[in-house]
Amino acid sequence: MYVVYVLDKEGNPLMPTKRFGHVRKLMNAGLAKPVSTKPFVIRLLYESTKYTQPLYGGIDPGRTNIGAAVVNQKGDVVYAANIVSRNQQIPKLMANRAAHRRASRRGERLRRKRRAKKCGTTTEFPDGRKLPGYKDGVLALKDIINTESKFGRRKRPAGWITPTARQCVQTHISVIKQICQILPVNDWTLEYNKFAFIVLEHGKIYGLDFQNGRLKGYDSAENYVFALQDGYCALCDDPIDHYHHIVPRHLGGSNTPENLVGLCEDCHSELHTNKKLLDRIGLKKKYAGTAIANTAMPFIYNEIEDMFGKEHTHICTGRDTFAFRKEQDVAKDHFVDAVCIAAIGGKTGLSGNIFKPFEIRQFRNHDRQIVKAQHERTYKVGKKTIAKNRKPRFEQPKKTPALSDWYETLCNTVGMKEARKQLSQVKVVKSTRQYNNLSRKSPGTVFYRNNIRYVMTGNITNGQYFRAYGQGEKNFPRKECILGSRQSLVYVS
Repeated sequence: MYVVYVLDKEGNPLMPTKRFGHVRKLMNAGLAKPVSTKPFVIRLLYESTKYTQPLYGGIDPGRTNIGAAVVNQKGDVVYAANIVSRNQQIPKLMANRAAHRRASRRGERLRRKRRAKKCGTTTEFPDGRKLPGYKDGVLALKDIINTESKFGRRKRPAGWITPTARQCVQTHISVIKQICQILPVNDWTLEYNKFAFIVLEHGKIYGLDFQNGRLKGYDSAENYVFALQDGYCALCDDPIDHYHHIVPRHLGGSNTPENLVGLCEDCHSELHTNKKLLDRIGLKKKYAGTAIANTAMPFIYNEIEDMFGKEHTHICTGRDTFAFRKEQDVAKDHFVDAVCIAAIGGKTGLSGNIFKPFEIRQFRNHDRQIVKAQHERTYKVGKKTIAKNRKPRFEQPKKTPALSDWYETLCNTVGMKEARKQLSQVKVVKSTRQYNNLSRKSPGTVFYRNNIRYVMTGNITNGQYFRAYGQGEKNFPRKECILGSRQSLVYVS
């Protein structure tokens, strides 16, 4: 059965109610007003008692799927939700940001080189240039003297974790805070796996100190792969020069040892021209995702402890949840596990049926990207496209070669004289950019049409039409819609 969540006059949460008729009377009399429709929350407009009863919250942690629930002393479920996070998008976004920054720095270096050459201030390094902090190594000649390198002085602060794990922690804490805005939860319980539970008994731990896996003793995944292959190329007996990503980073591949293979210079070049080379010799590595939730677990616990206090923060294991779920004879689901976890923390059983949970989706909050898309330089003869880019870009499709490859093939086919003649007829279409409208509404924005609530998943035709969650390809004209709130964790059903 659903409940109505109640806030007092100052906006503090009170106990939820099932007295729907009383709620309707309060709203008709102007003594209460609705705050949101999903979940249905009202705010009292008169002074009321601040008395609340104990409520127990529980969360079933995960990287993508998270369950959250709240039960009362009787074991009644007063809140349950399934949350789908956007954590799997983080590695790709971080890789894109790194690529944009590399391109920006490279453009700046080229600009400085052109200016130095024009002003006659270039510098030569006959023995190679050794940067401070770079041990036993020589970096490539850059023609001009840059500022002192910074990578030797960069240090990660105590408690640092990867952006993916940090986003996982923030998502879990945001879920809990969002629930505590409508319910006066006293205690919170976190399902902690058995290994993490034992470590936790020895005090707070941080980040990589929590892990004791196969990479222990190695500075990086590359060093681990080097030791695994004895320093030799996986395809021949030459020394390792490159570490190749089996699943490319831009396609979601990770930096884990399962996705890395050590290759020499020649084999690495051959691999990029013939992607089936690894499969032919039977070399296949299993692609496995990292245990983000396990890395984030101690940080989630510490944050919950800061919110509720040590005496009101509890832990259970997956085995405890399984046994309780079997005892109460309930089906497994993320929100059901969260209900069981909350009941374990509150030391109570379950009474009555578990109502249909809220479905929450996480949307990106800060998308300030200006460039939407960049189209490649195109070469045409008449209306036919014969090439793209002057030189081939990384993994450029063979069906549309670069101009240099097209010209080389033409020279080998019809001769250089005829090839130059055809080259003179080629027209160049410059590369172009498409820009985002900075005033655009982002996915996750709630809008209303004909008094029906929708959650926007995107917009088309320069923002003139909206697409909504669960509505397929249906378009909603913006002029007929009333825009509502915008937040990261959105109730979609």
